[in-house]
Amino acid sequence: MTSKNMYTISFRDGAKPNSPEEVLLSFKNKQGTYARIFETLCRFAGVHSIVLTGYAKGLDYRPGDKFKGNEYNHSWNAVLIDNNWYLVDSHWATRYLVSEKNMPENLVYEYDDFYFLTDPEQLIYSHWAHKNEWQLLYTPVTLQDFENLPLVKSYFFKCGMFFISHHNGVVDTKKGRLALTLGFCKPTNFTYKITFADTGEEVYQGQKLKNYALQHQGQNQTTTFIFRAPKAGQYYFTIFGQLLTGELGVKNIFTASAEYKVIADAAATDAAPLPACSDSSWGPGVAVDQLGIVASPPDGIVTTEDGVVNLEFAKTKPAYILCKLRKNGVKDEDLEKYIEERDEGDVVKVFVQLPTRGEYGIEVYGNDPAKDGDTYTHICQYYVHYAPQSEQQGAFYQESPDRRGLAPGKQATTKPSKYNASSAGDAYGDEEFPPPPPELLQQQYLYGTVPDSRQQAVQSNLAFPQGQSFSSYAPGVGQTTGQKPQKAEVVQIPVSTKPIQVEKRSVGQEGQAAPSSFQLQQKSAKEDAPVPAPAGNNQKPTLEAIDRNVLQSVDDHAIQVSKSEHNNFRDLVWDLIYSKNITNELEKVRVIFRWLATKNLKEMNFDKVDKGSPEEVLMGLKTGKTTYAMVFDTMCNYAGLHSKIISGYAKGADYRPGQKFTPGTNQHSWNAVYIYGTWCLIDAHWAARRIIGKQASTEDFHYQLDEYFFLPDPHQLIYTHFPEDSQWQLLERSVTLQEFESMPHMKPQFFKYGLEFVTHRTGVIHSRGELHIRLRYPADKIAVAFNFTIQFEDGNEEYNGVKLSRYGLQESSGRIASFSLRLPVAGSYILYIYAKEDTPENKDNVYAQVCEYKIEQEVVPEPPPEPYPPCSYLNWGAGSAFYRYNLSTYQQTATLNTREGKVELQIKTSGNMQFMAKLKSNHFSDNELEGFVLHRTVGNTAYFNVSCPGRGEYGLEIYANNPEKEGSTLYHVAQYLILCQEDVKVEPLPSLPHGYLGKQQRFDEFGLQCISHVDPVVHLDVNTVTIAMKTSFPMRVTANLIAVDSDEEFPDFVFSNCLGSQISFIVNMPTVGYYKLQIYAMPQADPSQQLPGVFNYLINCKGVTQAVFPFPKQYAQWKEGCFMYEPGVIPTNRGPHAHQVQLDRLPGKINFHVSIPKAEAVAVVAGQNWTHLDRLQGDEWAKQVEVAGLYGQGVKVTLNANFGGDKTSYSTLLEYVL
Repeated sequence: MTSKNMYTISFRDGAKPNSPEEVLLSFKNKQGTYARIFETLCRFAGVHSIVLTGYAKGLDYRPGDKFKGNEYNHSWNAVLIDNNWYLVDSHWATRYLVSEKNMPENLVYEYDDFYFLTDPEQLIYSHWAHKNEWQLLYTPVTLQDFENLPLVKSYFFKCGMFFISHHNGVVDTKKGRLALTLGFCKPTNFTYKITFADTGEEVYQGQKLKNYALQHQGQNQTTTFIFRAPKAGQYYFTIFGQLLTGELGVKNIFTASAEYKVIADAAATDAAPLPACSDSSWGPGVAVDQLGIVASPPDGIVTTEDGVVNLEFAKTKPAYILCKLRKNGVKDEDLEKYIEERDEGDVVKVFVQLPTRGEYGIEVYGNDPAKDGDTYTHICQYYVHYAPQSEQQGAFYQESPDRRGLAPGKQATTKPSKYNASSAGDAYGDEEFPPPPPELLQQQYLYGTVPDSRQQAVQSNLAFPQGQSFSSYAPGVGQTTGQKPQKAEVVQIPVSTKPIQVEKRSVGQEGQAAPSSFQLQQKSAKEDAPVPAPAGNNQKPTLEAIDRNVLQSVDDHAIQVSKSEHNNFRDLVWDLIYSKNITNELEKVRVIFRWLATKNLKEMNFDKVDKGSPEEVLMGLKTGKTTYAMVFDTMCNYAGLHSKIISGYAKGADYRPGQKFTPGTNQHSWNAVYIYGTWCLIDAHWAARRIIGKQASTEDFHYQLDEYFFLPDPHQLIYTHFPEDSQWQLLERSVTLQEFESMPHMKPQFFKYGLEFVTHRTGVIHSRGELHIRLRYPADKIAVAFNFTIQFEDGNEEYNGVKLSRYGLQESSGRIASFSLRLPVAGSYILYIYAKEDTPENKDNVYAQVCEYKIEQEVVPEPPPEPYPPCSYLNWGAGSAFYRYNLSTYQQTATLNTREGKVELQIKTSGNMQFMAKLKSNHFSDNELEGFVLHRTVGNTAYFNVSCPGRGEYGLEIYANNPEKEGSTLYHVAQYLILCQEDVKVEPLPSLPHGYLGKQQRFDEFGLQCISHVDPVVHLDVNTVTIAMKTSFPMRVTANLIAVDSDEEFPDFVFSNCLGSQISFIVNMPTVGYYKLQIYAMPQADPSQQLPGVFNYLINCKGVTQAVFPFPKQYAQWKEGCFMYEPGVIPTNRGPHAHQVQLDRLPGKINFHVSIPKAEAVAVVAGQNWTHLDRLQGDEWAKQVEVAGLYGQGVKVTLNANFGGDKTSYSTLLEYVL
């Protein structure tokens, strides 16, 4: 149907009434639809299909439009495959829009695969079925919610895009400003268009409206569009994407992806067109990467207070850079004198001194000399704001999430008094924040995030009757219907400054008995207790309200008392509280909690236990008749504190995500205690019974105090504890049981590390392909490391002999921890996510579980996914050891894409480091891949070059150490996923031992420096090269040339020269291919005859451009500081190019010109003939030598020198064979 032209279809035999032929012809006769035809064809193919009707956001739809009446405007299909219903829109799969106008001449017909078996949670953005059940969503979407969603196109999902800042199609500016932020999963370029909503015009007062917006790439795969409206009114803001594949830069086609309607409340006070530059995107991007350039700064927005701007462009291969300065209203030629580029070899530095304050653009042009000739191409641009700091702080670009030092979801906070749940909200400062999207947005594309570690959210006006009804809900402050609960007023918490005196005790020691005058007094009746209410905005009772020394003494006292045995409850309360005159309410609660969490109540005994007595309550723990909550409540009442036992459901050790709570299951009790005007929560049982391990078996229980359950934040405890009485949630907006059941299963460590959900907010995730789960961690927790495990719901952790965790990838970047899963088979899985603080203080180095998901993998693509490459760890990118070694890299993500099958990674070092690299693949052995990865160190940068043997995924493992401290043991520091999406045929690189290339151990010790070739990998289009080094003191040197393929040695094709403090090696390659050049050296003052290797090169000779011949044999004394000006080589009939030599055309006389330190006389002996050279200035000697008639005879021609003493004694320095 997507290939056939349904406007011209015909049948030779015609179409009978009510026949299927009539149905197929009905579309061109405007009497039928694609959906009806599709259903007919399915029926005759034996496939169940039905026609769905409803509203669709078609070609003429714009954000903010309302659908009216019952005349539905579109139809599509549901089709039953393997007992599952799927959605298909064959009409939209065929009709592909190029221009905005819905005219036939503006339409082209191109197949769009998105509309075949489309994910219902994506199709709902454009298709609304009026029968709820055919939306195929766990919670149907109302028409009003459908209208409020942003307008998105299929390309939005193809790029893996998702909303971060605004989730409604109509958005408002604040004082004329708006920042729209999107995330994306796949490498994508963006551009945009702005038009007036009423006229469709793109121009305002001679300027394109898009010039009033700034687009720049943010951290962690986000892009932000910042608009400063030139006038109040309504606009359409359309965003276009260009998915970057292996054909980077080849197809410069952008496709419409999303559209907003922007309602500007006023003109922005600073509204002005941006500096007129060539592109709409600011900052370095893919064009910079293609040129092999690393740009600094990486952000496209640059600010300056003094007008000085410095840019740097580091080269990874030869390139040229040209920069132009732009400012509206100023001629380009008038600005040329204010900008200068300096090419310093490996880096181009750009210096700018701006003449006046204002907004500028810096355009950067690049040239690849290998293929561009004299042509320079625009590769990036920078926006520069020259203004005082006070003006910069109020500038429009501060609306960008990255400029605030926050990740996108943190750019706003909710304010219930101002937010309207039916509007789009905005994303400015600390003003209103849009609500989380409805349930349908629970999958990987469509998430906003809500600020604050409490995961605050607003309550939308959606009804959630069943299923995963609040995927994006997180409890917190929000607009509610009905009367809001009264908040507690917190009085100032008194602070004790004097620690109590603590006496050390032994286990079983008798406790301190109460004096006869002490009377137990119970708190007044429960009816007199204050009503429950959320905490006020003033000081809240926390451990921070207790002086550190006081807290330590209170805890120590509770521990010591827990060792003692008491005759009765009265003695216990006296010993624990009143004997130390503890009057502070917070300290009372703390000492009870600490005693209860430490004491083994099952071994406690009293002399007498009366029915209804406190002793009976405490002793009841032995028989299971009472609970920790009852004991805590009892002790609080006799300590003069208001306490409440809270009963409800809890997500304990045996809970699984998605589990439903029914009376009698997962029952639990905990406490609320009233401290200085605020009801606070405590779970003494869970504080004492911290569970280690996935399953709640007896051997998995580990008893250890968990401080989290002492005064936890109600906004956090609600994730695990659900009271039967909703007022004891102590929240401004109560959570329903259905909401509680749908929340992810979170552990206390989730909050300990300050984590937040960026994506999936329900415990059960329904997936139809790859899955991307993201958590955010705070900026001050950069040392948080993550891990995960995956298992089938039945506990099996393997599939076809492969660990399921191999089908997942974890990486952390830009304060976002990402978990990418591509599960191998449809079914139910459990995902456990772990975290740890990877610091020297965390000596145990143990991961703690932070949350748990159940994943219902409904569909697996064909062919089924493969596991990720078999690398050492599940964490990709830079590891913790990477930062401990003080390494750094410009590569911010764990995935590298090849170009022409090749990719290079650079790592900066701060000291002497040793590296090793391994390439891993599911389809090649480690040995087969040895020749496809090469690394070397140049200065303070380590380069890793990978050539992929073919299309596919590869893992690059990097190991390192500090050889001065750690010897030869190398440690895993990073691993990267390399994607080769091209059909390539790459020759393997030479397989070399790790540490072979570049400087060797004694290079620095001997004071050597590279002058000409710092990089030990040399690529040549010719077959000769001269490599120069500098010495600190006189050296003896030699070198050897080895062909990599054959291992054949060519020592006669390397010639060493010394002149002063410089050593040079002339290297001639007889054939194309890879060669190893090994350089050896030793100070002349060292008598040792063994010269150690000091530097190794790998030379790639790509072409033989001249005939080369063996150099003369070099004797030891030549290598001690001698230099040859002439003749170098003498052509002979030896060697690979002997056939090119015509002996009768060679010169009969040869000029010799050499420098030989300390020589008294120099002579050339040709056969039996001696020719004494004439001394020139200094150590130089020269003369012509007669060699006519000696060619082709195998005659030796030697250069000899006398160094004093016996004037008849000459040492041979060089030896030619003619």
